[in-house]
Amino acid sequence: MTAEMRDMINQLMGSNRAEEEGRKLVPYNHHSVCRAFLLGCCPHEILADTRLESFVTCNKIHESAHKADYENAQKEKDHFYDVDVYERLEEAVRIVDKEIERTKEKLKRDCENEIDQAEIMKAQKIGELGERIGTTIVRMETLGNEGKVEEAMELSKTIEELKRKKRDLENDVRTVLNTPQVRLRVCETCSAQLSIMEHETRLADHYGGKMHLGMERIRDTCEEMKVIDRDRRERRRDSREREREYKRAR
Repeated sequence: MTAEMRDMINQLMGSNRAEEEGRKLVPYNHHSVCRAFLLGCCPHEILADTRLESFVTCNKIHESAHKADYENAQKEKDHFYDVDVYERLEEAVRIVDKEIERTKEKLKRDCENEIDQAEIMKAQKIGELGERIGTTIVRMETLGNEGKVEEAMELSKTIEELKRKKRDLENDVRTVLNTPQVRLRVCETCSAQLSIMEHETRLADHYGGKMHLGMERIRDTCEEMKVIDRDRRERRRDSREREREYKRAR
């Protein structure tokens, strides 16, 4: 039996499956169980086997059987785990943002004494155009796979126009681009260092890669949770108060 199939069975059967295998699990609501994992958004798991894995470590239990137990229990009672998970995702975003700023400052220090600031701004613009090209290629391929041919063709025209602008800028600052530090820029989503001279297909590989998409997912989920966080916290507080009143009345 493959690991994927075993995980699928565990998620369907929950802790009953673990007991059949002779494994004793703590309950899904034990403090040692990763709540972000139960909700399918633990940063450490999403960014596993990427450079950012060590930035978002997790020492809690990741057990697929717990997911089934949690999902079944959640149908009966709201656990409000998303409130705690939001804080975890927010922390992961802060850590990566700090790494982004640290890397940007280092690159800035390395080149600001050698290159005219106006030229640096042009080089940064080239990097921004490269990013737009890369992300647009990923979007175009997605639309093509979904059968949305006309929309994909429109994006293809956009890509060609962005490439033209990028070539014009590259010709304008050809000398300064020979400086290694200037050729590098930092991805504002995942902190990867990218060469602004990288071919568009290589950039698309980055923007469609596990680390970038994983960090993009973490940021998007964090933003979604942020919108409802205050309401969810108030509901959790009210729920806990009702539980305390019920216990006092017994």
